[in-house]
Amino acid sequence: MAGLTLRVGTFNIDHLGWQRGHGHHRLDAALDFLLEQTPIPPDILALPEATHCLDDGQYVLRRRLTDVLARHLDQGWYEPLFASQGLSGHANSHHLLLVNTAKVRPLGWYDPSIQLGRSRRLAGFAEVDIYGHDVLVCCEHWPGGEGREAFNRAANRLLTLGGPHNKTLLLGDFNATSSWEQEHLPDWQTHCEQRGELHKLEQKGYYNTATGRWEIDTRQLDKLRHQAGGTGGYLDMGEEADAPTVTTHDGSNLRIDRIFRSTGFPTTAVLTYHVRQPPRDISDHAYVYGTYTITPAHQPHH
Repeated sequence: MAGLTLRVGTFNIDHLGWQRGHGHHRLDAALDFLLEQTPIPPDILALPEATHCLDDGQYVLRRRLTDVLARHLDQGWYEPLFASQGLSGHANSHHLLLVNTAKVRPLGWYDPSIQLGRSRRLAGFAEVDIYGHDVLVCCEHWPGGEGREAFNRAANRLLTLGGPHNKTLLLGDFNATSSWEQEHLPDWQTHCEQRGELHKLEQKGYYNTATGRWEIDTRQLDKLRHQAGGTGGYLDMGEEADAPTVTTHDGSNLRIDRIFRSTGFPTTAVLTYHVRQPPRDISDHAYVYGTYTITPAHQPHH
């Protein structure tokens, strides 16, 4: 069978455009920006900080997100999969996945608010059918303020779901970077000192006793990266595309918004990969998106 395509993207809109006393008044501008970059929006779209989505009886979720974006799909409709409580309990961790039902058929949703039994390991994952393949998809948000121990727990939770025997996609804001030689790794201690943000030292750094300085900590993502010999067995889309474009414009110049696939995910190539910076009042995170080619199973769904 001929290869098929799957469009994927992640966009950490600041608080989903919400501001106290004004509601989601910046969301329309964010969606306009997204549609300027991708007139046909992604088949899987991760929104890692979908805050206050349920405050108004799901109007924002169902009307200003799902309906508006779905009208621009070339086929199908969006099914929203919303995390009513983030894994860490952090206020900004209410992540949202929008999946195009023409290509991505939902089979199950493991809401992080109900972490029982198998769901504890799969918390925040959607089980979906993509061209006949049973795939796990997760919108990740690793809250920077939680520190490195929380990042270690998050990475460990994902380890067994990657590799050659699983079909898994991870999209979102990891608040962490990797040791890929093309990454921009700033002098983290100097960066925080110059910006008067010493409270952020541990968000993306660790204290290196050998040097006596705070340095960028890449160990959590490296644990996942197949390219780095990590045990997680995930391939970073930007790294596959040889595109180390930074995804922040807060002065740190880090690439923390990422798309990963497991080595077992049935793709033959990364067709496209892009990083686009929005106006700062929308977000200090870039919109990251791309296209995989998919090898369909023998009996893909229609």
